[in-house]
Amino acid sequence: MNSQKAKTVNNLKPIQMPGVQTRLNEEEEQALLRVLREANTLAVGPEGEAFEKEFTEFIGCEDAVALNSCSSALELAAVLSGIGPGDEVIIPAHTFVATAVPFARHGVTILWADINRDTRVIDAESIAKLITSKTKVLVVVHLYGLTVDMDPILKLAEEHNLIVVEDCAQSPGAFYKDKRVGSIGHFGCFSFHTHKNMNTLGEGGMLTVRDAQHGAAARRFRWMGNWPFEEEREHYWKPAMNDLVEPIPGHWPANYCMGEPNATVGRLLLKRLDDINKRRQHQAKRFIYAFKEYPELSFQHVPERCGHVYHLMPVRYDGIPFGKTRDDLLEVLNKYNLKAIVQYWPLNRSSLFKIFGWGQADVPVTDHFFNNMIGFPWWSDMPDELIDDMAERTRLSLEELRKQD
Repeated sequence: MNSQKAKTVNNLKPIQMPGVQTRLNEEEEQALLRVLREANTLAVGPEGEAFEKEFTEFIGCEDAVALNSCSSALELAAVLSGIGPGDEVIIPAHTFVATAVPFARHGVTILWADINRDTRVIDAESIAKLITSKTKVLVVVHLYGLTVDMDPILKLAEEHNLIVVEDCAQSPGAFYKDKRVGSIGHFGCFSFHTHKNMNTLGEGGMLTVRDAQHGAAARRFRWMGNWPFEEEREHYWKPAMNDLVEPIPGHWPANYCMGEPNATVGRLLLKRLDDINKRRQHQAKRFIYAFKEYPELSFQHVPERCGHVYHLMPVRYDGIPFGKTRDDLLEVLNKYNLKAIVQYWPLNRSSLFKIFGWGQADVPVTDHFFNNMIGFPWWSDMPDELIDDMAERTRLSLEELRKQD
């Protein structure tokens, strides 16, 4: 590289993962401000109730319960599934840790499933190999924004009388055929974390259910068992404002409530979630097309009946023909001030799950993908010029790796 080119590289503005994936517009900021100024309560109120109703209609599920995180939604799905010691739960090894911990907490045995080589999400073939007479729950993760091929999995679940939990943390609004994720399995778990396509001021979640009774139980659970008295009372203050109930047989309640300002932001962003996702699809199409002459970069395959809302932009780098590795690519990208990352560490390889005895897994596709993957910086409303800039820096990096001995 000559001195002029080196100077240009050194002056490149960094491109890196942001802390917020989707920002509020001015109109939304004003709507939030009105709630902050005028609301009678900032916890468990009309905004949360409205958000639940609107989310239920948007997803097309029986009921939706607003919570403080997707982890809480997964915890409730685990409790409502009735799992306990002796049961087995199938979970993909390639996912964020919150997918697995809520189930592990209940003393079950976790069986790690592999991912599909092309889609990089769990599939029926990997699940079928693991099902035993002790299997009770299948957890499917619509990872990176791509929907899992659900029909074969639902068939397996029906054959073996299994509960299906959809982890929709990275795929709000995505379709599988004519249904949105979260309306397909028995439970759907959504994240509104700051890094997601839509957020609720940093943290938030939603549990969607197929059975309305599960929605009622989740509401009793999420606010420390506070629940209105069932019987008529002569005085509203006797014996107290609320009863304290056992939310789910054999379980203590918890505090998983969503605040009113959070629900307000959720309602606002839900109204334009489809537009947000369409923009992200445009970004992905533009970025992926830029590498049509670089087969060493392979992107997620999107099956015909599956949707993709491109929460993240993961790729697999196949540098063997050039004697290069994923780490070589990351180093060159970093030289061009493009801060790509590696995600997600297979859970069975982490110290957390090894400590609890779940360090073994037969997941060769997961291992190969993780060892060769990178994630590009990605967020909502990336200008076309920025997409093109990121693509150009990546092509320059790939050309350097092709030419090196």
